[in-house]
Amino acid sequence: MTFLEKSNLLMLGAMVRVYGAYGALVFGGPLASGAGIDTEIGLMMSNGLMIASVVALVAIAIFGHVVIALLNPKEASRQDERDALIEMRGDQRGGFVMAVCAVCAMGLAMVATAHFWIVNLILAGLVLGEIVKAVSKIIDYRRGV
Repeated sequence: MTFLEKSNLLMLGAMVRVYGAYGALVFGGPLASGAGIDTEIGLMMSNGLMIASVVALVAIAIFGHVVIALLNPKEASRQDERDALIEMRGDQRGGFVMAVCAVCAMGLAMVATAHFWIVNLILAGLVLGEIVKAVSKIIDYRRGV
């Protein structure tokens, strides 16, 4: 497995874990208890969790990439045409998902939905786009495209 494949798997696992926990904390707590998420306390909690999730993702990415690079330093800087093509295809597929979510977020803004839902839909679009990109790249690497 190449460095880029390992990097891709690391980021996919990190995103699923970090944003799965974010979703469980933000949507599981206030919605399950019936408390309002549009209250000032609910918004402050979700903002803090959003910042914490970004910090956690960055920390996992840095630590994981350092470990992967130290285990096989020769592969860390190698990239060929196949890797570039797989990266481009993954970006294209992930960008489509992100664009659909962005249009949906604009629709929510037009009907004056609460900011909480708009922001979380934009975040979901970014995360889902990256997950689709990562899964697409895994499939392309395994199929030998």
